[in-house]
Amino acid sequence: MTLIFRREPDGKMRVTSTLWEDAKVFGRDQVLEVRNVDGRLQIARKEREPDERDPPVEAYDPYGPDNGIVEDDETGGEIDVV
Repeated sequence: MTLIFRREPDGKMRVTSTLWEDAKVFGRDQVLEVRNVDGRLQIARKEREPDERDPPVEAYDPYGPDNGIVEDDETGGEIDVV
């Protein structure tokens, strides 16, 4: 069996195989799972679930309270990036 992976726009992944008629497209929230079950490979598309190797990450908000931008009152309101 041969698997060929290709990156698509918007973070998607296209996977083709010698065993499939059509390509499979994986979204950003999906993973490809490969298992050995009784000596046979099983391949499945699964929803991504965080684990110890892939912990959940909070969305970055550049305008949130912890953005690292500090106003300097002594310089008349100039903004310094820390």
